[in-house]
Amino acid sequence: MNGHNFEADGLAIRRGWWRTRTRAGRLRIRGARLTLLTSHGVEIDSEVLPRVRATEPWYAPAGFVRLALAGRTYWVRLSTQQARWAVEAVTSWHHQG
Repeated sequence: MNGHNFEADGLAIRRGWWRTRTRAGRLRIRGARLTLLTSHGVEIDSEVLPRVRATEPWYAPAGFVRLALAGRTYWVRLSTQQARWAVEAVTSWHHQG
């Protein structure tokens, strides 16, 4: 993680809780944009950070992050440390204002 930039790959990405989009995807936060990509670099979804919410819900297994991109919900499975960094990267951007 560098400043507010963050990138992780080899991630399981689900739309909602059950629908798997990819098992080896990538999450990228650069500048003011969060992007979800497949392992081949194809964009699954993207949104500017003011319209993104990232949380680690207490009811989810460790390492799962719930991302709400302008109303579209995704679950991303990361390592526990990467999950904290991803949430921090999104929430710290919100608090810059």
